[in-house]
Amino acid sequence: MSSFWDVFPILIIFPTFAIMLKWYLDYLTRRRLIEKGLVDEKIKYLYFDTTERYAPASLKWGLVSLFTGAGIFVVKSLPYRFQEGETFFGAMLIAAGLGLLLYYFIANAARRREQGKQPPAQLPQS
Repeated sequence: MSSFWDVFPILIIFPTFAIMLKWYLDYLTRRRLIEKGLVDEKIKYLYFDTTERYAPASLKWGLVSLFTGAGIFVVKSLPYRFQEGETFFGAMLIAAGLGLLLYYFIANAARRREQGKQPPAQLPQS
């Protein structure tokens, strides 16, 4: 079985290449739309993402990572007999599940708070 450091360059190079290719293709698409004069107010909803769109996903995966790391830390702090595979794996899954539950409650509260403030935004009609 290969070690992590043998696979590490592949895990870095290919996703980096894919992200750069996506950025370049998006750039070409936007440039062609601008050249043809097809730019209006709707285009910003298609290509220019805001941080509001990614904030909930970042919160979710941040909480899952935090709780999984905390679960690993707790299991590693226990005596050696509790650090077996099943206990270790179970603690990681339970901790990740707790992180997802906490995210659900936070996102649900934020959604209710936003619905109370203003109606949902809609795309402009042409």
